[in-house]
Amino acid sequence: MATNPLSGIRVYDPATANKPADATSNSTPGGSATEQTQNFLKLLIAQIQNQDPMAPMDASTMTSQMSQLNMVSSMSNMNTSMTAMLAQMQSVNFMNQAALIGHSPVVAGNGIAFDGTNQVMLGANAINPLKSVVATITDASGNVVNSVDLGNVNAGMTNFIWNGRDSDGNTVSAGMYYLSLAGKNADNATESPAAYVASPVASVSKGSNGDAILNLLDGRTINSSEVQQWIS
Repeated sequence: MATNPLSGIRVYDPATANKPADATSNSTPGGSATEQTQNFLKLLIAQIQNQDPMAPMDASTMTSQMSQLNMVSSMSNMNTSMTAMLAQMQSVNFMNQAALIGHSPVVAGNGIAFDGTNQVMLGANAINPLKSVVATITDASGNVVNSVDLGNVNAGMTNFIWNGRDSDGNTVSAGMYYLSLAGKNADNATESPAAYVASPVASVSKGSNGDAILNLLDGRTINSSEVQQWIS
């Protein structure tokens, strides 16, 4: 096979048709849109040069091939634009989440990191309406510190506050405490709503996929998508 000096494409030569290609050649097919365009044009030139003079390629075939090339190029450009847009949206979302520092998200969990002073916003997230719901707070040893009668609650989130005091009205010492919930459903069977605990956002960091990671004051690290509710 010979090589056309204008296109770099090997053309048919009966004298060399059965000879192998040069083993020292290290060219590889291009992967970028520009390389694909160049390869397409080279192939198109080779096709025109080697077409049968008695049955030349018609204009409709060439138009179809050019349309396919334009479609591939457009899709490549669109992919680049979408990638840039996604990165920009993630950056804007991160900046918005950073403005939440100091605010308190209500997140699933039963651990309460009481600082010895500030009251804590809690939540009971019930699947069904419940009656006689009681919230029980225990210390790290499992001893009951206090209990709160929430009465009847609707399905969804019900918020309440623990002021950090025990059943005698005394403020407990700083440390870890735990929340448990139980009530009765319409069939008078015991049902436990999911416990939620709020804590202020201490800092915001960016995750590996661009999502905002919230670092809470009580030591928890959560993804912004885990937040069920925000309170002031």
